[in-house]
Amino acid sequence: MVADRLPDTTTTPRDPGMERLDMPHLAIISPQTVPILNSISRPRAPVLSRLGDRPLTIQVHSPDHRQPEALTLGLVLGEAPALLRLDDVALQMLSVPLALKRSLKHCSVDISALWLEYALLEWFEPLEQMLDVSIHLSGTPAHPADFPLALPLSLDNGEQRGHLSLSLSSAAAEVLSPGLEQHCPVAPRPCSNVTWPVQWIGGYQHLTLAELCSLQPGDVVMVNRPDQGSAVLVGNDLLAATTEHQNNRKPGLQLGSRLHPPTRGDFHMAKPANGGPEDHSTEAPSRTTDSDNVRLDQLPVHLVCEFGRLELSLKELRELNQGSVLPLSRPPEEAVDLVINGRVMGKGRLVEIGDGLGVQIERLATDE
Repeated sequence: MVADRLPDTTTTPRDPGMERLDMPHLAIISPQTVPILNSISRPRAPVLSRLGDRPLTIQVHSPDHRQPEALTLGLVLGEAPALLRLDDVALQMLSVPLALKRSLKHCSVDISALWLEYALLEWFEPLEQMLDVSIHLSGTPAHPADFPLALPLSLDNGEQRGHLSLSLSSAAAEVLSPGLEQHCPVAPRPCSNVTWPVQWIGGYQHLTLAELCSLQPGDVVMVNRPDQGSAVLVGNDLLAATTEHQNNRKPGLQLGSRLHPPTRGDFHMAKPANGGPEDHSTEAPSRTTDSDNVRLDQLPVHLVCEFGRLELSLKELRELNQGSVLPLSRPPEEAVDLVINGRVMGKGRLVEIGDGLGVQIERLATDE
């Protein structure tokens, strides 16, 4: 029977020899301190400072390596506890003004705290005035689980780099926050690896869903033409005029301007003919249809005539300027991909219609 294979869920007496599993010690964070903790952990610009006669650059960085382990000391900001961890290089750099014969990591933690606090007096004293608290190092650090936020720092003197970490209690983060905001402005992350599509376009048009569904191979749609004949479009938000570039027999696309938000002045706007795509009439349809379908028929559709595309990272986009060359070559016979709402859904060919520009539909896979 099935019941015979089910596990026994009856309660069994606890074995006296079994150890009781206690809940792990969790840091307690009040809702009021969450914004402060989030603020402190944001990336910040480097700070140029000096220790003695030596320049030092202090940088908040991502915690992408192990905690420094050469020396761990308690740090007290007023009455708020924190931890200071240093690696060998950082400890040596901060100890230089002391001219000691041996490293502080070979001393007792109480002696190390006393000497290092003396070495850092020129940093601590202005901080005490700014934060209106006393700052001391201690050889008896509190339990690490009481510090919900780690602030990793690096020290750079131009020859070597050391790492240290501040583990902050909620109270210590609240004390330190004004000093960070004043002397270490937030530096947004560059997000250099985020990519955007860069489209080389010959024209575009806004249609309704009903107009798109009515298109058949052979139909011609008037399109808005870039002022210089073609342009590159980045994410539908930035535009630059382009010219074809030939260098050492290698074709390319040269930017004729910097990337900028597109305006109507960047295009020769198509004139709607015979109630074409630009004629968005608000009159009720002549035939009776379901009201939901009527509303769907009026959904906007963005049609782009695309010669080609590539993907660039944000770092590469930042380097683009007027005169930059992109590795794109023009397809033969004015062939274009038909991009519907960002997705390639057909093929077409650009054609001149009087003074305007149109695209003749060759294939459109709206139902595939």
